[in-house]
Amino acid sequence: MEHEETYVMMMDALDGELAADQQAELDTHLRACPPCMQEWQAVLAVHMLLQQTPAIAPAADFAQRTIARLPNRRARLAATAVIYSLLLMGGILPLALVVVLAVTISPIFQDPGIVGSLWAMVQQGLSLMGTVASALLAGLGELAVQQPAIIGWFLVIIGIVSVWGGVSRQLIFQPNSRQIQ
Repeated sequence: MEHEETYVMMMDALDGELAADQQAELDTHLRACPPCMQEWQAVLAVHMLLQQTPAIAPAADFAQRTIARLPNRRARLAATAVIYSLLLMGGILPLALVVVLAVTISPIFQDPGIVGSLWAMVQQGLSLMGTVASALLAGLGELAVQQPAIIGWFLVIIGIVSVWGGVSRQLIFQPNSRQIQ
């Protein structure tokens, strides 16, 4: 006999719907198969526990109170529609703004004199940034020549941070050997 058939017979036996010959067949199989016997004992224990549990009846007005607490279908649909509309507008409005700006600004870029002046402004901005960067680097170089101790202190601080970073990683990520034992 297969175990699935045995399980079906167990459920029928619990319900009291098992014929006498099937009951004998089930008893024979349970004596011969320890795993099925263990399953049968567990099923019987759960069945007895459920039978001994007192039935608890809900309060008299439980259904009415529960239905009253449910959200209104129309309100829920309206809220969902508002949320979806806001999300749609949140996606469409920026796109519409970009289109309006492109249409408004496009005539400006058709004039070659304006495009040339914009290109000249970009070049002057890049030149200014290059000048500022070179001045900063020259100032740092001069500071390093005049005050070499600053570079030493900076290297010492970097070394301390890296050493303590490694120590803290070892303390945090490696378990203590005393805690393992």
